[in-house]
This record gives sequence, structure tokens and C-alpha cells, in this order.
Amino acid sequence: MSCNTNRNLLRQAISRAASSITTLASAALLISLPSANAQDIVPKLTRVDESRANITLDGRLDESVWQQIPVIDGMRVITPDTMVSASLRTETKIFYTDRGIYVGIMNYQPSDSLVARMTPRDTRLERDGVVISIDASGEGLYGYMMRVNLGGSKTDGTILPERSMNMQWDGSWDAETSEVEGGWAAEYFIPWSMMALPRSQGDSRQIGIYLERQVGHLNETWSAPALPSTVNEFLSAFQKFELENIEPRTQLTWYPYVSTTHDAVRDDTELRAGVEVFWRPTSNTQLSATLNPDFGNVETDDVVVNLTAFETFFPEKRAFFLEGQDVFATSPRNQSARGPGGPTTLLNTRRIGSAALYRVPAGVTTVATDLSAQSDLIGAAKFTGQNGSLRYGVLVASEDDMDIRGVRPDGSVVRLEAEGRDFTVGRLLYEDTSGGARRSIGWMGTSVSHSAVDAVVNGIDMHYFSADTRWVFDGQVVNSDVNGVQGNGAFADLIYQPQRGQQHRIAAGYHDDKLELNTLGFLTRNDLMHFDYNYTRNESNIEGLRSRSTSIFLFNQWNGNNDWVRQGIFGTRNYTYLNNHSSMVSLRYYHRRIDDRLGRGSGDFYVPGRWQFVANWETDPAQPIRYTAGVDANSEDLGENFLTTSVGVSYRPVSHFSMALDLSYAEREGLLVYRGNGRYTSFEGHQWSPKFTLDYFIDARQQLRFGMQWTGLKAFENKFLQVNPNRIEQLREVAKPNLTDDSFIISRLSFQARYRWEIAPLSDLFVVYTRGGNLPGSAFDDYSGMLVEAWSKPVVDTLVVKLRYRLGS
Repeated sequence: MSCNTNRNLLRQAISRAASSITTLASAALLISLPSANAQDIVPKLTRVDESRANITLDGRLDESVWQQIPVIDGMRVITPDTMVSASLRTETKIFYTDRGIYVGIMNYQPSDSLVARMTPRDTRLERDGVVISIDASGEGLYGYMMRVNLGGSKTDGTILPERSMNMQWDGSWDAETSEVEGGWAAEYFIPWSMMALPRSQGDSRQIGIYLERQVGHLNETWSAPALPSTVNEFLSAFQKFELENIEPRTQLTWYPYVSTTHDAVRDDTELRAGVEVFWRPTSNTQLSATLNPDFGNVETDDVVVNLTAFETFFPEKRAFFLEGQDVFATSPRNQSARGPGGPTTLLNTRRIGSAALYRVPAGVTTVATDLSAQSDLIGAAKFTGQNGSLRYGVLVASEDDMDIRGVRPDGSVVRLEAEGRDFTVGRLLYEDTSGGARRSIGWMGTSVSHSAVDAVVNGIDMHYFSADTRWVFDGQVVNSDVNGVQGNGAFADLIYQPQRGQQHRIAAGYHDDKLELNTLGFLTRNDLMHFDYNYTRNESNIEGLRSRSTSIFLFNQWNGNNDWVRQGIFGTRNYTYLNNHSSMVSLRYYHRRIDDRLGRGSGDFYVPGRWQFVANWETDPAQPIRYTAGVDANSEDLGENFLTTSVGVSYRPVSHFSMALDLSYAEREGLLVYRGNGRYTSFEGHQWSPKFTLDYFIDARQQLRFGMQWTGLKAFENKFLQVNPNRIEQLREVAKPNLTDDSFIISRLSFQARYRWEIAPLSDLFVVYTRGGNLPGSAFDDYSGMLVEAWSKPVVDTLVVKLRYRLGS
């Protein structure tokens, strides 16, 4: 059967499944839901004609319209969660027009206590800042968070129930700040076109609003309504406000781009141009598409040395895949490691445009960076929307065919070709918020079509949040069919919060040995069952402390043979002192377990039980100089010592300049590496990992950043071991099997110099120089020589100039 036939059959299967669920969901919409209590009084926000608003966004709040808008205050301290009234006034004024929402916030504060720090977008840092979060659904189903800090640096993200944040999203809102008499002020404009708004019933609609203020010199966070992280409720508890006669008109926005990339390693220059289009035909639907997209190297991933059998997860950073992505979230585990290892998700968009699937003939050599290079995309499209209680989304993407150069043993050159993959994703989600509780059920299906891979994954997810806010449940069942091999899995998380500051969480899961999500999703491993329990307690108003938190975590994970693959207990304490210094201590015990992955099927072996002690210290982060220190005393798989120490310092003498240096050193006495055929080598390892960043801001919209990260590891062969394939026991030490020295080095370098000019919201000019090195394992030298050689022999050496500009409504 041809590849095209397979693709058509797979798409027809997904289409039929989506049609069936749509029919069921549409029938469910006919059920009458209880109406809200007519006696409930919801305050109204002030509506102003756009022509009368006449706002110049400068953070001054000096336009006459601001004097006519009522003040909102009532903030309470939520960090630490004392819940006492805030010690300083915060006056917030909000009004709206046909175009969007305007927010003005006056933050009263002594001028000598202001903490202004400019940072790249979405950087978490202790300083003075304010947040407005909006529940656009009005029912606690999805929302948007927008923060501006004194100096103009911004942070934003989307929110899913109850407190699941996607901080990779960037919205088209804008804000400015200024220091004024009596403190500082912030001024926002948030366009309706940025938000998905459900179709209104009549002439009015409701939205939820949450206000937050961070006071840097006090190291406190205040909010209204008061919703500390020690309670379950968040998005559903936003203060409701009524809006009248808001039905935003059709919105059409497009982002043309042009970029040029010079690759010094290949001595090649590439010019690209393309466009991304976002069309919102109604307030609750959006169609987005990208043609000839450019996902140029304007950001770098962290340098990671991974010698395990498990894949490293990297988050999505490409704007097209982040926009409107929340409907595709099926579990809190999608973004955080609530279960074993990394996230668990059916959709990891980093798979789209990842390394092509080349077939390299025996004896043909290739350049490693060619094999790992991203695939080009022909295009991608996404449609998301809402109809009553039903939300839906469709995502399709198609990769271009790729080719690279290979060399035969006789020196002749051959071109290796790889066929591009086609990706399809469908999503339906039905939500019910009647009676004060939230219940939802959803379906998501994914398809990957390729001549070597035909994969279909389907999942049903269920969610519940009790009306008394004490119980939270999230669960999902999944089925995968990859090249005719079917696998199944299920996982669930249950949270019970008897009172503020105390929480019990149970996480359980089952993944059979045939479950395969990694064609388009992410799963750390299959053939795994787990049952974990976590208790946390947060306390404030403790004598001599600002706050203290305690966590006890018990985990039990086993495979299909009922062998423990991970089991233990963690006890952790976090302290924040009166001078804003903080510390963490954690004592951990790992029970004896089976390792069934490192040997890649050559045989399992016992790993003895061990203890681990972790401690960290951090000075007051609001000060111009901040110090950190940490120690991690652990044991290797064979029981030898594994000690990691780390120190760090950050320096921020003025608001527009900062630099930070972090340095870690690991001393390993038994680094275990699989060598094939059931054979292992234990190494004595020494690893240095420095990371340096320097930021200079010409102003809040123009930034120069220099960043370098390097990892240098020397591993000297120590012992040689063999697994017993016939029974499970500890690895047996054996004589050296050959005369070849197994010792090796790793020297990986990543450097980036970046200029970014935010010309307008979501309109940027980037000039980015990226250089990366990865030395061969036999290139022994001293550490300074390894660093210099990684720089002087780059495998990545590119200069990218990219202009992306937002046009339209």
C-alpha cells in the first residue's frame, strides 16, 4: 500500500472520530444548564468611546479620562501568605472601548525603595512589577496573564485551570511604566483581538480579573482577590466584572518576515521570506497559517550532557506553535513532570520540523550536525474555536524533503535524501461549570504520516474541580498505533487540600511496553506503572522566619515484570528568613531497584539503595549583588561517591545592566556508561559547567545580550563490568576486554550574541550570532584547552538577521 494511501486512511480515521465526538458533544449542548442566580450582583467596568479615551501609552496616567474611572484596591499579602492587608496603596483603574481594555495602576511607594530592573521578556526576577490577569471565558476556563515591571520589561502567558501557566506565549498587548511623585505608575492596553472571547448572550458578557503587585524591596507579593499559591483555586476565583455591547469585529493580522542566515561552517548564505496569518472571523474562532516559515536560530537551548537512556525534553519557543495552543493541553503533566521523568503529552510541537529521518547506508559517513539539523516546513495551519461549552482545534503541518551530503569509503560523494513528514492533530473539549464546580471531558488525536512511520495516537482526558475548591482531579487514557503495533496507557492526578497551606497529592499511572507517544508527543519511558504521594505544608508568621515550607514525597515505580525501577522517599524544607535570604535542605533515600533501560535490552541489573543530601543557599534577590551556593551529595549506580557543588553571583548595579555567572563542578567516582553487548565501563569523571550572561538595555525595547554556556567532562576508565543476561543481579566486575582505552572527554560550547529591537508589540528585529562547539571524545587536553578548542573548531557558526513585523487589525 502506498504512503499516500496510508495517509488518506489515517486522516479519514481521525475525521470519523472527530465527527462522532462532535455529534455527541452537540447533543450534550442541548441539555439545559442551571442559570446563574438572578440576585447575584456583578460590578460593571466603565465603557468609554475610543475617541474620548485619547490615551497615549506612556505610564503617566495624566489623561483626563483616568480621573473619571473608579479605583479598585483591597490588595492582601499572598507571598508570604499572611493574607494581611497590604502596607502600601495600589490604585487600579480599568475601562474598555471597542478596541480593548485600558488599565492604569498607581503604585504608592517611597522613591528610595523602588527596584527597577530590565530583563528579557518572560524573565522571573524579584523587583517592582504589576500583573493583570483576565479570565476571558468568564467561567474560569482559560485566561491570559500580563505583567509589566518598573522599567518596562514584560512577562506574559496563558492560564488554564486552575493555575497551569504557559509562559512561552507572547501576546500583542502593550504597557509602559514611569516613576512619578509618590511611587510609580503602569499603563496597559490589551486588545480584544488578542483574546478568544466566547459568543456573548445578549448585550452583556462577563470576564474575570485578577490584580497582583510585587514589591521588590519587601520581597512580598500582593493581590486582589487574594489567591496565594497555597490554595487550589485561582482562575475560577477571579473577580467577575460585566461588560456591555462588546462583540469585537473580524480581526486579520499578518506577520511577514524576511531573514538572511550566513553559515560560516558551510560557507553558505540563505535568504528566506514568508508570512504568518492570524484571522479571527468571530470573537471565539481563529484561523492561523504559516507559509514558508522561518524558525531561525534566534534562541538557543541549554547545553545538556545526557549519558542516560532517556530523552531530554526541550520546550517550544516558536511563536506560531505557541499561539492558540492552550486548547491542545490535555493534562497538567503536559508542561510539568508530575509523573515519572519529564512531561507526558500527546503533542510536543518540537517534533514538527525536528531532525529528518535519513537512512544512512553502511560505510557512508556524514556530518553529525547535518543529521541533527532541523527540517524545513512547507507550511502549517491551525484552527481553534468555541461553540457554547465545546472548544475545538485542528493543527496540520507538512515538512519539506531534505537532503545531505555523505561520503563513501572510497571517497566518492553521495546525496542522502529524507522524505518529510505530515502531521495532523485534532482536539475537542467539552466543559461544564454549573453548580460552582468544573467538569470537562476531551478527546485529542494525532497522526504522523511518513513512508517509514505511520502513527496514530488517541486520548480521552477528564477533569474535575469541586465547588468547595478542595478536590482536583485530572486523568487521561491513551492508545497508540505505530506501524500496526498498539499500546495503551492511563494516568491520573488527585489533589486534596483540607485547608490553606496544606495539600495532599496522589499521582498514578500505567504505560504498557507497547505505548509509543514520541512520534509527536513526549513520554520519558513506557513499560511503567507508578503510584506516588506528595504532602506539602506552607507556613508563615513563624518567629524568626518569613515563611517555611515542608514537602514529603514518596514514589513507587515498577515495570511490567513487577520489578521496582524507582522507589524512595524525599523530605524537603525551604526557609525564607527575615532578611530575605533563603535556603533549602533535602534528604532523600532511594531503595534498591532494577535498571532495565541503560543496557538497551542486553539484560537488567540491580542498583543498590543510596542516600542523597541536597542543600542550597541564596542571598536577598532584591539587592544589587546576589550570591547562591549549593551542594548535592549523591551516590552513583554502583555506590561510589557523586558530589556536585555550585556557586553563582549576579550583579545589577543599575536597572539597564546586569551580568550573572553560575559555576558547577561535579566529582564522580563511578560514572556508568553502556559500551554494548552487555558490557559497561565505570569512569572517574570530573565536570566543569560555567554559564555566563550579560544584558544591556539601550531602552526597554532594545536589548543586547551575550550568553555563553560550556560543559567540559573528563572521564577516565576505572572498572569494567558485565551484565548477567540470564538472571538479575548486580553487575560483575571483569577484566578489561580489549586494549582500547575507553576514556573520553565531552566539550560542548554554546555562545550567542543577540540584538533585539521590539519595534512594536510582536514586531521585532533580530541580529543574532551563534557559535557552538562539540569536540570529539578523544580530544584530551586541560580544561582551558578544551574550552579554547571548542571555540576555535565550531560545528555551528551562524549570523542571522531577521525582521518580523505585525500588520493588520
